[in-house]
Amino acid sequence: MLSQQASCHPNNPNAFCWQLLSASGLLTNMEFSPEKKEAFIVTQEIYAGRKRIPLGSIGCFLKGKHNMGRIVDRKSRPVITLISSHIKPLSHHQAALLLSIKSPQKRYSLFCSEQHFTSICFLKIHDVVQLRCGRVLTVGIVRGFWERLRNPGNEELKMVLIEVELLDPRIIALSNSFSRLKVDASKIITVSSSITISPCHKEIEQRCHRKEGRYLNQNWAENNTEAAWKQDVLLKMEGAMKGIQGHCNSCYLDTTLFSLFSFSSALDSILDSAEVHDATAQQILREQIVEPLRRHGYVGAENVMNLRRLLRSDSFITEEKDPEEFLNVLLGEVLAIEPLIRIRAGNEALEYNCYQILVEKDGMVQMPTVQQLLEESLLSYDLKFAEIPSCLILQLPRFGKGFKTFPSVYPSLELDLTDLVDQASQTCCACSGQAPYECSWCHLDSFLNPSHLRPLRGIAKKVPPHQPRQKYSCIGQELNSSSTKSQILELFAVLCIESNHYVAFVRYGASRQSWLFFDSMAGRLEKENGSHIPLVKACPQLGHYLAMAPEDISAVDIKQMDQFSRRLFCDSYTFMYQRPKFSSYRCEFR
Repeated sequence: MLSQQASCHPNNPNAFCWQLLSASGLLTNMEFSPEKKEAFIVTQEIYAGRKRIPLGSIGCFLKGKHNMGRIVDRKSRPVITLISSHIKPLSHHQAALLLSIKSPQKRYSLFCSEQHFTSICFLKIHDVVQLRCGRVLTVGIVRGFWERLRNPGNEELKMVLIEVELLDPRIIALSNSFSRLKVDASKIITVSSSITISPCHKEIEQRCHRKEGRYLNQNWAENNTEAAWKQDVLLKMEGAMKGIQGHCNSCYLDTTLFSLFSFSSALDSILDSAEVHDATAQQILREQIVEPLRRHGYVGAENVMNLRRLLRSDSFITEEKDPEEFLNVLLGEVLAIEPLIRIRAGNEALEYNCYQILVEKDGMVQMPTVQQLLEESLLSYDLKFAEIPSCLILQLPRFGKGFKTFPSVYPSLELDLTDLVDQASQTCCACSGQAPYECSWCHLDSFLNPSHLRPLRGIAKKVPPHQPRQKYSCIGQELNSSSTKSQILELFAVLCIESNHYVAFVRYGASRQSWLFFDSMAGRLEKENGSHIPLVKACPQLGHYLAMAPEDISAVDIKQMDQFSRRLFCDSYTFMYQRPKFSSYRCEFR
């Protein structure tokens, strides 16, 4: 039994709301059984009195009588006596596809093309099709099926339209409103699996199971339960031709934009700020990238190219870059907003959009955490955050393909900045009491703080000096004695690079399993000028490893991990953290 998935396209002003029409009875869950032949198509001319019933007319059998039928596509809806040699039985699904075609001649022609008609009947979400769009042949991805009554009140048969998302950038560039079309079955010319996929992305050849009676909620944050949230997100975001389409070495930019704006509002203030330097770039970012990404789950390459042309250098249009280069130009030069990160070095104020972690390699640590690396990087250079950033972007010490300071890094789901903020009160590393003085060297001492799991760096007066600490200058900056509220940031995205290609892992929900993998160039369309196919894939298996303690993960054989988990731990390059209030989902992290 085939069950079909329907989806609302919010850009279409004439689109039915699935939830509303389901309640009114005009649009119902699609459930067709190929075995039950309750409809028929006329294959030889039939007369109802003096009226001729042409080839391709569609009818349904009267209940319990297969020798009597009602022609449903005639205004008079005549009931006629049937001759078995003049008709061919159809399932409800076959009849619904044919009934959406207005011309009886076109219906009959499609029905006679047995192999082609069968392939259309078994279309599934994410299948690739060639279709006729006006006088032009183009290629698209099946995104949903729309079912409704041909005439309200005639409940015997319904008709089905196929929703197709066009892949041709030239058509998509005209308007996002026309990137998806609802077409009848006669517009489908070929059903094809003409996607060439790299070996590590063969999963997109697996077809998604359709869910019945589900619709796409345009406002994700209005969901009351995590389960409903996940269902809507995966329906809207997961699959081939989802995310941001890559083009001409754009992976560094695609992954950065997808990570920052798909499920985080940490940088939403720049989308509407009146203080940006380049309003045109702001408008393109807001209307051509962020809005279609959140509303439809897809952004065409041409939309991104419009932004790339405004990045002060032609090299951003054609050449490979790094995420920090893109962010520094977009945020610092084009939009010219206030820097995201402020750090104090003594009396000097430093400003960054991305903070580069610099640490020395420790042979004793097999898999350091991001928390540990950040602390060591700041404390080694006597740096402190001047304030808690709303969005903290951290770069690992990695240079090119051949050099990584650490072969793998544990992505800390939470980043505790409490003791890393200027003028924050400290905890004594020896007695755990409040410390009026600070010594950053104590934290870096493997004897005093071997695990490096907590930033315990204080020196209390009541604790006598011991031998390993006597070499340090223990009296450092005198600290504010007032207590400081815990300052926790949450991980929402990780950018990874293997060789010279960037991909991203983005968190979309509250649980540890709620991760999506994104690759803007996962495959190519054959005979379509090499257009790239972006891929978004759910990776719940990451939650298994992220639930383990860092010391337990370090004992795991990385080679035994699945390819996505291995990429997260071994190829991580940039970590993005945000304040909890900026996550686009309501549930608390578990």
